[in-house]
Amino acid sequence: MKCFAILFFILFSAFSNALFAQDLLGLPLVYNYSKSIYQGGSRTWDIKQDSHGIMYFGNSEGLLTFDGRYWKTFSLPNHTNIRSIWIDADDRIYVGGQGDFGYFERSPQSGLVYRSLQDLVPEKYRNFADIWNTVGVGQSVFFRGTNVIFELKGQKIQVHPAAVEWYYMGQSGGMLYAQDKKNGLLEFRDNKWTPFIKDLPFKEVKIAALMPFGQDRMLLSTLNNETYALEDRILTRLNAQDGDGSYTPSLAKIDDSTFVVGNAKEGCHIRNLAGNTIQRIGVREGLQNKNVTAVFVDRQKNIWIGTDNVISVISYGSAIRYLRPNMENDVTGYSALIFNHTLYLSSSNGVYYAGIKNGLLDQSRSPAVFSLLSGSDGGEAWRLEQLNGQLLLGHNKGLFQIMGHSIRPLSRGIGTWKLLPLNMVYPIEETLVGTYQGLELLHFHNGVFSSRGPLNGPSDSFRFLEQDEHGTIWASHPYRGIYRITLSQDRKSYQAQLYTQKQGLPADYQNYVFKIKNQVVFATEKGLYNYDYARKRFVPSKQFDAFKDLTIRYLRDDQDGNVWFCTKKTVGLGQFDSKKETYHLINFPEIEGMNTSGFEHIYSFDRNNIYVGAEKGALHINYDKYLKQSVKPVVILSRIVATGKGDSLIFGGFFSNASKRGQASAKDSVLQLPAVFNSFRFSFSSPSYGIHQHLEFSYKLSGYDENWSSWTQQSEKSYTNLQNGQYTFLVKVRNNLNQESNVEEYSFVVLPPWYKTVWAKAFYFLLCILGVLGLIRFRKIEQRKQQRKHEQQLAQLRYIHQLEIEKNEKEIVKLNNEKLAHEVMAKTKELASTSMQLLENSGALIKVRDELSKLDTGEDEDSNLRRINNLLKDIEKNSANWNQFASHFDELNDGFLNKLKEKHPGLSRNDLKVCAYLKLHFTSKQIAQLQNITVRGVEIHRYRLRKKLQVETELSLNDYLNAI
Repeated sequence: MKCFAILFFILFSAFSNALFAQDLLGLPLVYNYSKSIYQGGSRTWDIKQDSHGIMYFGNSEGLLTFDGRYWKTFSLPNHTNIRSIWIDADDRIYVGGQGDFGYFERSPQSGLVYRSLQDLVPEKYRNFADIWNTVGVGQSVFFRGTNVIFELKGQKIQVHPAAVEWYYMGQSGGMLYAQDKKNGLLEFRDNKWTPFIKDLPFKEVKIAALMPFGQDRMLLSTLNNETYALEDRILTRLNAQDGDGSYTPSLAKIDDSTFVVGNAKEGCHIRNLAGNTIQRIGVREGLQNKNVTAVFVDRQKNIWIGTDNVISVISYGSAIRYLRPNMENDVTGYSALIFNHTLYLSSSNGVYYAGIKNGLLDQSRSPAVFSLLSGSDGGEAWRLEQLNGQLLLGHNKGLFQIMGHSIRPLSRGIGTWKLLPLNMVYPIEETLVGTYQGLELLHFHNGVFSSRGPLNGPSDSFRFLEQDEHGTIWASHPYRGIYRITLSQDRKSYQAQLYTQKQGLPADYQNYVFKIKNQVVFATEKGLYNYDYARKRFVPSKQFDAFKDLTIRYLRDDQDGNVWFCTKKTVGLGQFDSKKETYHLINFPEIEGMNTSGFEHIYSFDRNNIYVGAEKGALHINYDKYLKQSVKPVVILSRIVATGKGDSLIFGGFFSNASKRGQASAKDSVLQLPAVFNSFRFSFSSPSYGIHQHLEFSYKLSGYDENWSSWTQQSEKSYTNLQNGQYTFLVKVRNNLNQESNVEEYSFVVLPPWYKTVWAKAFYFLLCILGVLGLIRFRKIEQRKQQRKHEQQLAQLRYIHQLEIEKNEKEIVKLNNEKLAHEVMAKTKELASTSMQLLENSGALIKVRDELSKLDTGEDEDSNLRRINNLLKDIEKNSANWNQFASHFDELNDGFLNKLKEKHPGLSRNDLKVCAYLKLHFTSKQIAQLQNITVRGVEIHRYRLRKKLQVETELSLNDYLNAI
C-alpha cells in the first residue's frame, strides 16, 4: 500500500509536470487595500474568518477586522504585534502576541474586548517572547512560543516546555501536531506529546503549514518552498522541480485539488495535489507587493494575502476572470472568437491567440499562454469574423484572412469594421464590408475570398451593418443617425438615406443597429426600437420592452435566447423567460467600468464561456457557474453612533455570543439612551469580498419611517432630531440577481427628557390638580372680590345716585332760590322803583303844597286848600318812607347803602339814591325820570359821583358799585 501510494504520487507528479507546465489562461481579479485604507501596521501575520463572515487579521498594530465595507483596529494592552489567530465555534477570537496572549470577546457596545491570559501562566514561564501559532483542538486552545506551548483548558493554563525549541504547531483532521527541533514531528495524544515522525527529511527547516488533503492524507509545506505528501507517516516530496529555497511562510487550502502558497519572492503560487504551480499571482497579475507573509482562503474561495503595507483579496473562486494577452503592456480587447480549439482575441495592437484544452467546461482554466499573431500588430485589430468556415479579421490596415498562425491580406489601405453576408445560403458568395470610408464587396468562389473593391456611394464610416427579413440593409452612425442602404442591381453602387429624429428616433445621435433573434433592432438612448414599414417610422419595440429607457450601446444574443448588452459602463444580460416570453435584466456590477468603452463586444460561446472586450484584454464569464455560485447574501450592522453634545458609540458591530444574532436576548437588554442623544448614524455592510462586494442595501427605522428605502450602494444612514420612543433599525441587502438577505435589526429606546418622564408627568398631573384646585379657589376668591366689588360699586352707585338726587335737589333748590331771588330782585326793583317814584312824587307834592300855601284864598277856598294841603301832607307822609326803603334795599343787597356810606361818608342822600338806581341797573333815562331831571343832568350827576367815589377811568361805575 505504501509503495503504491509513493508510485502514485511519482507518476501523478510526472504527468502533472507536462499537464500544468503553463499558467492558466484566465487570471482572477485582484483587489488591494493599502495601509492608508485599513489603517494598520505594515505587516500582516495571520488571517482568519468567523461564522458571520467577518475577516480578522493579525497585524503589527493589533487585530484588524473587515466586514466588507469597514475596517476596525483593536490593539493589545502592550500595543505589540499579533502573530497568530484562532476563532472557536462561539466566535471567540484567541490571539497570540508579543509577550502576551489571550482572547477577544464580543461586546455589543465596545465591539471586541480583550482578556489577557498572562495572569494564568505560572510565574516561572511568564517571560516569553512571540506566540507564533494559536490552535484550538477539542476543549483546549494551544499557544506556541519558541520555548514553551501553553494549553488553555477552562480557566487553567498547562505548560508544555520544548525539549530544545518548538519550530511549529498546527492541527489537521482534529489532531494537534508540533515540530520540535530535536524530536521532529510530534502528535499530541492523551494529554502528552508522542513522536509522529522523528527523522524528518528536513532537519533545520521549519514547517510552514500542515493540513488534510483527502482521507488519511495530509499536505505539509516548509518555509523553504518544499511541499510533501504525508500518508501513513511517510513523507513524499511533491514539487522537487519548484524547490528554489524561497521563503514560503504560509499555505491555505482552496479546494480538494488545489492550494495556495505564499511566497516572499513571487507573490503566491496556486498548486495542484502534485505540488506543481499551475498559476502565479504576483505584481504584474495585480498584487501591489510580492512579499507575502500570510495567505487564507475564505468561504467564497477568495484568497486573502498579507504583504508589506497591503492586504489583497484575489477572487480566485469567482466565475469572472481576466484574460490579459500582454502582461507587460496591457492592450484593449475588441473582439474574441473560438476557432479550431483556439481562442483569438483582437486588440488595440494586433491579434493574440491561445490554445484551448478539449473537454474543459471553463475555458479560462485552460493551461495556456497568449501569443501574438505575426503580422497583425502595428494597428487596431477591430473584429474577428467566421465566414464560410474561414476566419477573417477587420483591421485598421484593411481586411485579412487568418490562416493558422499567419494572416493573408484580402484588401489593404482602408480600415475595416464589419462583414455583412448578403444571404444565408452556404457558401455565402457575396459579403458587404463596412469600412472607414464606405462599403466594399467581398466575393467567395472555390474556397477563396477576393475583394471587388469599394462601391460607389456616400463616403461614411459604417461600423454597424445589419440586414432585416425584408432584405433592407441598415447602417448606423452614432453621431448622425440611421442609414437605410439600397444596393444597385449590379452590386457596384449604393444609396444611403439618413433617418433621424424626424422618423421617430428619440435623438439624432447614439443610435445603433443590431440583429437579435433574426430581427433588426435599433438601440437608442430610450431603449430598443423597430422600424414600422407600414407607418414608415421607428417605434418602441414591444418585444424588448424590458430594455425601455436604457441607453444601449451593444447587443448580442446567445444560444439560450438571452440577450447580452452593454450600456455606457455596465455589462448586463436580459435573461429570457420562454413561458412568459419576457426578459429579466441582470447586471454584472463586479465588472462595471472594466469593459471596453466605445467599442463594446460580447462573444457567447456557451453558458460557461462568455467573452467581454475589456480595457485590459478581455473578461471571461462562466455564466452557469455564476448562477450556481450565487448565494443568499448576509447583512450585518457595522457601527451605530449616537450624537448628542458629542459622539458616542452604542454598537460596535459585534453582537454578544449570549444573544441571538441580530436581536437582543431579553427585553431589558434593549439599550436605553438619554434624550440628549437624538441623532444616530447607522453603518452596515455585507461580508462579501472581492468580486462579490457589489451589493445594494435597503433600510427602515421602525417608529420613524413608514416604508423601506430605495435600494442603494450607500452603506450609511443618519437620522437627526428623533423624538423619544422605541425604535428598531432594519436593514437588508440584495445582490444583482435580486436575492435578498434576512433582515438585520437593532432596537433601542430614546428616553424622554426630564420634563417628559413619568415622574415629571406625575408631577405635572399633581401640579395640574393643584392648579385646578387653586384656580377654583382663586375663582371663588375672585368671585367674592367681584361680588364685593360689585356691591361696593352698587353702593357707590347708590351713593352717587343719592348724591345726584341731592345735587339735583340742591340744584332745584338753587334754581328755585335763584328764581325766587330773581323774582325778589324784580319785586325789589319794582318796589324800589315804585317807592322811588312815590318818593319823588312826594317831593313834588311838597313843592306843590308850598306853592299853594302862598295863595290867599277865601273861606271856601281855604277849606279846599286845607283839604288839598292835608292831602299833600298825607302824600309827604308817604314819601317820608325813604328810610324804610333804604333799610329794605340794604337787606336785599347785603347792606349796600350802609357799606357805601361807610366807605364814602360824604355822599348825599341824592347820591345814595343814584347809587341805588345804578345798583338796580337802571338806565340814565330811567334815573332821569325818577329824579325828574334830564338825562344830561343824570350824566353830570354820575360824573360828580365818580369823582366823589374816586373811581378810576378804566373801571366803570356800575362795576365798582357791583363790587361793593
